[in-house]
Amino acid sequence: MMSVSNIVKQLWNKRIDRKLGFEQVLKKVTLTHAADGVCLAEMTVDPEHTNSEGTLHGGLTSTLVDTISGMALATKTKDGSIGVSVDLHVTFLKGVQLGEKILIEAKTNKCGKTLAFLDVNIIHEATGDLVAKGSHTKFIKN
Repeated sequence: MMSVSNIVKQLWNKRIDRKLGFEQVLKKVTLTHAADGVCLAEMTVDPEHTNSEGTLHGGLTSTLVDTISGMALATKTKDGSIGVSVDLHVTFLKGVQLGEKILIEAKTNKCGKTLAFLDVNIIHEATGDLVAKGSHTKFIKN
């Protein structure tokens, strides 16, 4: 990890170091930056990330929006909290094939007393095309 805050490193490692659980799908995601309300990550689409058509699974795409935005939020809250989802919206724009690399960019737009608003873009690394766009609202105790 290049420039990832210590709190995010701890949160991420706790999430992916579990032997069982849903977070296993995140083991191949690499966080590259997490600070000042922003989190950047990357991942190559492997077989466990695909749907029956061999492209990036929509459920995993939604999970990436959820988890990477949570890491961005952790850099803005007093105690490193990732909050609890209130609303999650994902627009799927383009498929990603097995073996292709994606970049995930999450940004905290506003972090208020009880709600935080975040946006996430998932980008095809080779083409620069926007693959999916997410918006996430989280309840926080800030």
